[in-house]
Amino acid sequence: MFNLISTVKIQMIYPAQHAISRRSVLGGLATFAALPAQAQTLPANPDVVILGAGIAGLTAAKTLMKAGHSVALVEAANRIGGRAFTESHTFGAPFDHGCSWINAAQVNPFKWIAKQNDFTLLNHSDASSAHFVGDQRANAEQRSANNNGWGAVEQALNAAGQKGLDVSAASVIPADNPNTGVAQTWIGPMDWGVDFKDLSTLDYWNSEGDDPSFIVKEGLGAVVAHYFRDVPVSLNTPVSAIDWSGKGVRVKTTRGTLNAKACIVTASTGVLNAGTIRFAPDLPDWKDQAIADLPMGLLAKVALQFDGARLGFVPNQWLDYRVSHATPTPACYFLTWPFEFNYMVGFIGGDFGWEMSRAGPAAAIDFALGEVVKMVGSDARKHFVKGHLTDWATNPNTLGAYAAARPGRYSARDALARPLEGKLWFAGEAVGMPYVALCNGAYKSGEDTAKQLIRSHLLK
Repeated sequence: MFNLISTVKIQMIYPAQHAISRRSVLGGLATFAALPAQAQTLPANPDVVILGAGIAGLTAAKTLMKAGHSVALVEAANRIGGRAFTESHTFGAPFDHGCSWINAAQVNPFKWIAKQNDFTLLNHSDASSAHFVGDQRANAEQRSANNNGWGAVEQALNAAGQKGLDVSAASVIPADNPNTGVAQTWIGPMDWGVDFKDLSTLDYWNSEGDDPSFIVKEGLGAVVAHYFRDVPVSLNTPVSAIDWSGKGVRVKTTRGTLNAKACIVTASTGVLNAGTIRFAPDLPDWKDQAIADLPMGLLAKVALQFDGARLGFVPNQWLDYRVSHATPTPACYFLTWPFEFNYMVGFIGGDFGWEMSRAGPAAAIDFALGEVVKMVGSDARKHFVKGHLTDWATNPNTLGAYAAARPGRYSARDALARPLEGKLWFAGEAVGMPYVALCNGAYKSGEDTAKQLIRSHLLK
């Protein structure tokens, strides 16, 4: 049902409809967020140990159990879903801290999952946008200039990709076009989580995940939590070491050591690069290099709640503003009033996202609100209630949003996915080609890895 289809990169000249639809933008009703209340009893000698109850780990577990294999799924956090997380406490309405969009919906399993479970979907593929220049909405000439900048950037990136070039995106865009700032900001920090200097043109070219694109009123994190609610998970169970010497694997957790025939690691490359999980023997140099070449980018959300005032913006609309093409960030662009909730979701990413995360929530919220004030005036402050900054930069279970290949290192994705001796496997959004950094990429990676493991006959 969810076979991949090939698509052709298309030059986009209407940024009003661009809507960062390629990424699982970082980021339900409490009744849908059904999480295991207590740590599950771990099987003594499972066939497979899976590290991480994000989408990849949950999908791998479900696939293996359906095939009749025993699984121990361990999760360091106190909930399932990983970077798919919805809660309603912060704003009194569903808010997705992590992935929010069901991209490439024609092949994305979460569209069918959401529909079959009576979640509310909105097609966001053709969402309108408001583009500002200073404190004024852009006129026709200014919007045309912005369109021109978009076209120039995407034409340059696509040309590099067609040639098979794996270089920095910053090295191929036209330096003499003063209108490329908005496109650079959306595509780089707010799409890939990295600035153009850190974006691989081949990574960009070989990824997919555009429209149709849907958002979920109850939250995409709520869809994930609901769909996988029956998968047994041992929560609050971090892993400190994996011994893959000899026959099988031995996985050391805070609840004891698990012996299994194989292990699937779905920890983020941020966690793997931090070295919090020890491997014995050490991972081979080529595997360590692949992990190092896939550092975590950052897309953080700065949500701003207001008292019901709409500030001249309409629900479910994109909001951005002209920035310098030479220094396109700092910037914070927005999704306004999703499903008519009384909050706007701001996006900051790349180097500036890390900087704001280090500065803390108060500084990030002040910056985002200040950008709104620049556009619509100081009255916005009178209607402001509170804000929230997501914590993906500091969350010890992620240490970033999603992996982005370093320029010149696109092959690291294949290298990371390659199993070791048929018993140590790696899965997750970082290897979910071509839907990297997306919820369906994580799903595909978890499912594919489990099926490959089953076919390997190691579990016989």
